[in-house]
Amino acid sequence: MEDNRQTARMRRLKEGRLVFNNKRSVMSCIVRDASRFGARVTIGEPYLVPHEFEFSMSGEEPKVARKIWIRNNEMGLQFTA
Repeated sequence: MEDNRQTARMRRLKEGRLVFNNKRSVMSCIVRDASRFGARVTIGEPYLVPHEFEFSMSGEEPKVARKIWIRNNEMGLQFTA
């Protein structure tokens, strides 16, 4: 599989949060790797996450993100702002 990323991702094992549904829904995730443009996370039920949501990692400002792909319980996301 060809890797089309603009920048290399750094391996991380941090806690992350996905917030959606007008901030009424929050899901925890594990951040596997990340760059300034996106991340790969492990999450219990990735199919419940909407196309666009707020994403944050511990110690960092929240970012608007978009779901790009799902494979089993992993999800690739792209930061939009």
